[in-house]
Amino acid sequence: MSLKDFHKQYPHLDIQESIEFYSIFDGHPFLKFLKLDGDLETCIQNNILNRIDELKPYFIYDKNEKFQSDLESILMRLAIGDRKSYTIYKKENISQLRGRSLYKSLFENNIIKKEMSREKPIKEFKGQLIKKSLRKYQIQDKIHFCNNFTRFWFTFISPNINNTLHVKDIIKKIEQYISLCFEELSNELLIKQYKKHNILSFGSYWDKNIEIDLLIETKDGTIIAGETKWKNHKVCKNILKTLQYKSQRAKLGATKFAIYSKSGFSKELKSKKSDDILLFELDDFKELY
Repeated sequence: MSLKDFHKQYPHLDIQESIEFYSIFDGHPFLKFLKLDGDLETCIQNNILNRIDELKPYFIYDKNEKFQSDLESILMRLAIGDRKSYTIYKKENISQLRGRSLYKSLFENNIIKKEMSREKPIKEFKGQLIKKSLRKYQIQDKIHFCNNFTRFWFTFISPNINNTLHVKDIIKKIEQYISLCFEELSNELLIKQYKKHNILSFGSYWDKNIEIDLLIETKDGTIIAGETKWKNHKVCKNILKTLQYKSQRAKLGATKFAIYSKSGFSKELKSKKSDDILLFELDDFKELY
């Protein structure tokens, strides 16, 4: 479900609430019947924590208990980790052969999807000595959940399924959780802003040293690097400087920089807004409706 469809179902939510609720309830098995009245804490309590036994069967993906247990381990690792595709093998002690089988099952059942890395391989020349730290380095794709509620479940519910889970413990961590959804929506908005161009590539960017929330390349050669901040304070100029530094270090050749903020921008950063410095606040996301 898109944010647009979600807003159609729940038009009483303002833009901030729409993003918050969408990041949690998109993909909820009973979404068509949820009222989502009240604040976020109340809705999580009433529609998730009070209905855990009803929801459990929707997250059983295989009748084989061992296979199901391994699937859950992978999904919890992906939900709370860096989402890189190879990290689960080491941390969960899963062989690559079994890992491929588990991933295949999750992909085929539309539980997860892949974002391909845009990192360029290290150029090797005959006789060149490669640093020891780089010899075993592998470029990794990233894994996304196909809907937000599944990610929420494996972030908060599944790891604590045998414990007493208090909604206030979830709320303490919810800002960090929502930030990934905000990043994905920021990517959608940036694509929409440049719909007159043929976009060659889009999404986030990562390599062995750098992570950048958004990177779009258009057919006319425009490269836009972006940063997203789902925080309860205004974004300052140092975020722009950091974004520019990371782009330069990764040799991306960015000519424009876009920053997306839940809580607006400092006066100093606002004064830098231009054709090359793009600033987006919450109201701009109404365009996704």
